[in-house]
This record gives sequence, C-alpha cells and structure tokens, in this order.
Amino acid sequence: MTIAKTKSVFYVLPALALAVTIFLSACDKDEAKATKVHGTITIENAAEWATWQDSGEVQLTVFPEFSLDPLAGWGAVPDNFFGPGVLGGTYAVGAPYNSQNPLVLDYVPGKTEYHYELELEPGTYSALALGFRHDLVTDPSKKTATLGVHWGQPDSVSHGIVIRIKAGGAVIPVFNYPAPLTFTIAEGEQKEINFKADFDFVNQWY
Repeated sequence: MTIAKTKSVFYVLPALALAVTIFLSACDKDEAKATKVHGTITIENAAEWATWQDSGEVQLTVFPEFSLDPLAGWGAVPDNFFGPGVLGGTYAVGAPYNSQNPLVLDYVPGKTEYHYELELEPGTYSALALGFRHDLVTDPSKKTATLGVHWGQPDSVSHGIVIRIKAGGAVIPVFNYPAPLTFTIAEGEQKEINFKADFDFVNQWY
C-alpha cells in the first residue's frame, strides 16, 4: 500500500466512525421521542373466548378526548342531548383514535395476561378499552362489547358504560359501570397502564 493510500484510509476510517455514531445517536433520539402507552391486560373468564373466537376480534382501542361538539371520544352524555326524552348515559360517541388500525389480540388457550403497546400522538385521551367486535352484528351501537376499560383500579373490572332505559314510567339502569379514566400523555412519555377485562360480558351484551 502506498503512503497516499494509507493516508486516505487513515482519514476515511474516522469519518465513517463519526457517521455511524451520528446515525446511532439519531436513532436513539427518535426512539426516545416515541410516545407510547403500554402495560398488561388481565382477562377474567378467558376460557369463554374459545367459543367466540370465530365470531369476531378482540381489539384494544384508545379514544380521543371527549367532546359533544363535535362528537368525539367517550364520556357522559346528558339527558335530552340526542332529542327530547332521550336518556343520556356514559359511552363512546365517536370512533376510536386507532379505529383504522386497532391492536388485535390473538386467542391463546390458557392465557389470561396479554401485554400490549400502543404508539400515540401526545395529547389527552378519554378511554383505553378492550372490546370484542362481532363480525355478524351490523348495528354499530351494539357491534362491540366492551370487555373492560382502564378506570384507575387495575385489580377490578369496569366496562365503562352507563346505559338506562324507561320502563313503566321508571328509569332503569341496564348497565351501570364506572367511567373510563381520562389520561394525558406528553411527547416522549412511556405511560404504563394495566387494567382488567372480563370476557363473560359478551353473554350480557349480545
């Protein structure tokens, strides 16, 4: 090898090393900026899933901040909002934030704990919910049975909905569960949220 070639290699190697260092540093920064919610979902009565697995999907969805104008998210709707005499309640009034790409859980016999990770935009979210979306149900208000929501009590289940009906002049709650917990996530934050769900709720919902 000539002296000239030796000098060229001598200068190129540090430059390559510097480029690799800058690239890896950029990758680390991009990873650090990722905004995510992650955790474990514990499913009670998971064995019930076996009889429903061919009828639909179990989806993990997150809902945007609640709003009645425009309709968005999951929250408390007042009486008469949808018309005179129409009872309000607590439920989703808009599509999930990740409705086009929900996280789908796969059935595994005997498994009761499922780890998840969702990448989000920084902001406020009104609900994190696990639902069974039935392929054969066409009514959008009944298509998904909410198996459980994050409501700040990771050791117990809430389905997050309040639905009431009028019967014989009285108002009767059909479902009356604590609402999902609204949460805010900052840019680059990695928020852990663990919650419980109960698959047996499909037998009440459908």
